[in-house]
Amino acid sequence: MKLGGHETFYPRPGWLTKGLLHLRAGGIGVFSAPETADQLGVGRNMAKSIGWWLHATGLATRSSRNSPLEPTPLGAILAEYDPYMVRLGTWWLVHASAMTCGAETSLPWFFSPRRPERCNRTVLAEALMRDLSPKRGKAPAVKTVQREVAAVMQAYAVPVPRSRSDPEDNLGSPFHRLDLWRHLYGTDRFERSETTPIPPEALGLVLSALGMSQPSATLREGILQDIAIGSAPMTRAGAMLGRSREALLDLAAASERELGPEVLRVRTLAGERYVSLPSAAAATWARRFYDRVGAAREAA
Repeated sequence: MKLGGHETFYPRPGWLTKGLLHLRAGGIGVFSAPETADQLGVGRNMAKSIGWWLHATGLATRSSRNSPLEPTPLGAILAEYDPYMVRLGTWWLVHASAMTCGAETSLPWFFSPRRPERCNRTVLAEALMRDLSPKRGKAPAVKTVQREVAAVMQAYAVPVPRSRSDPEDNLGSPFHRLDLWRHLYGTDRFERSETTPIPPEALGLVLSALGMSQPSATLREGILQDIAIGSAPMTRAGAMLGRSREALLDLAAASERELGPEVLRVRTLAGERYVSLPSAAAATWARRFYDRVGAAREAA
């Protein structure tokens, strides 16, 4: 797990769109370059942060450590079907990819089953420092950990009550639309929330990656998986999507109705409930989503 890279910025509305369309148009994939910042119309540190968030969410990748960023198949599909990211389902796909794309960021750590339902910045910072220290051989800098917690929670935690600031300020994070965390206004307390509706493809993306223990961007297609409701992958999926085990089972049953049993189904074997699905890369789940909502729009 690597800290920083986001320059302490959480993603602003339009940032990932700017970055994706920049790459799609053949723009340079070095987001630390001054000319990239000029083309994006943001400051240099903001441009570096945009590049970091593109990589952290699995929308862009590098062929080697120091090579420029290029759109992933998932990023290319989003740029084609929802370039301005107006659909709520798009942000669920982006979040699901961030949890499973294999980027060495702290984002999945904040959605581990070990995270409490209620906490504050101090609790999160102390827990993150404990988890990092043994792996690095020494304790990370306190301020580095505190900045990491602040940036991620600003990205995800919705202020409650919501601010009445001018919408032209453009200060909120688009991840707030998922309602995964809430920040109690005027306090340092955070708590998990009742999430917005989750598209079945986001569930499939997460389960597919966790069931195979592989990054969602590089999965082989069509390998059948049976994931027990009480298994570790299912518990992790519930934490990543903000759903209890029972709520996740309900979501899986609804997903079977939406996608069909050949894509995802719930079954019982020897008294145990399983979710069965063939493995598929993140881009495949995204295409299924846009094909499904496109067909529903045409039918309407």
